[in-house]
Order: sequence, then structure tokens, then C-alpha cells
Amino acid sequence: MKKRRKAVIWLAVLTVAVLGIGGTAAYLTSFDRKENIAAAGSNTTGIEEEFPDPSPTPVENNPEFTKKVWVSNTSPGEEGFNVECYVRLSLGYSDHDIGKAVVLRNLDQTNWVFREDGYYYYRYPLKEGESTPPLFTGFYIDSSRIDKTYLNHISEFRIQIYEESVQSAGFSDYLSAWRYYQNQI
Repeated sequence: MKKRRKAVIWLAVLTVAVLGIGGTAAYLTSFDRKENIAAAGSNTTGIEEEFPDPSPTPVENNPEFTKKVWVSNTSPGEEGFNVECYVRLSLGYSDHDIGKAVVLRNLDQTNWVFREDGYYYYRYPLKEGESTPPLFTGFYIDSSRIDKTYLNHISEFRIQIYEESVQSAGFSDYLSAWRYYQNQI
């Protein structure tokens, strides 16, 4: 009788276990499906410039040149995925000595801000298809700022322009956007 009672109890436990596993397995494998489509925004910016071919002029004559430099947000693509951005420019010179002598003409200090990191920051978000006003419209070389011992070694001179952009969404101004960009976690 004891054996029969144990067998019935084991059979009851086994039956409960089998039914419990089936119910649990059905519960754990039941799911609904929903597709979430997410797309990252993008911005494509580029340096634009107007720089007519200059005629060779001796540096001693303080040559003046027309050169306009600005940035365009040319973000191509599907509507809704292009974003506004903040831009910044830096200027470099192919010859350090002449670079010290460059004086920028009509430097726009209303829309652009020069910061201690060497960049000119455009203050406003640049929308798709928009362009900044020119940072400057020309330059001249003040020969009095050049060490005379190097004048015979200078054959050509270039202004190198470097540009970066960062999305403006979520930031109140250009400084907070660039600070975040530079101090990412």
C-alpha cells in the first residue's frame, strides 16, 4: 500500500511537472513583433571659395589678393534625415614666415568668432542648402612682418583651409555643441 501511495504521489508530481513545463514553455515562447525603423541624421558640408588666379607679385610689394571663403551645408538625401549643423574653419599656411605676415581683409567678426583653439566658429546653425557668409574676402601680405633672411627662399605660398561640422540638434548654441563634441565620453 505504501508503494502504491508513493507511485500515485510520484505520478501526480510528474503530471504537474509535465503540465507546468508545457505552460511555462508556451509562456516563454509567446511574442509579438514590431519593427522600429530608425535612421541617423547626416550632414555634408564643404568649403567653398572664390580665388582668381593671382599674378606673381614680389612679397616686398605687399601683394593683395581676392579670396572669399565660406561653408555650405550640401546634405543630399531623403527628406527628414538631413540635419542642421554648426561649422568651424581653421587656416594654415604653407610657409610659416609668410603666414605671420598675412592680413585678412573684411574679416567677418559678426557671424564668425575666433577662439583660442585656432578655429573660426560660425555662430548659427547651418540648415540644409544654406551657406555661411564669407569668413573673409581677401588678404594681403605685410612684408614688414617677414624676416628678410627668408625672402629669397619663398617660391610660392598657400592658405590651407580646414573645415569641420557637428550636428546642432540638442544644443542651444555653437559653443555647447563643440564642447560636447570635444569632450565625448
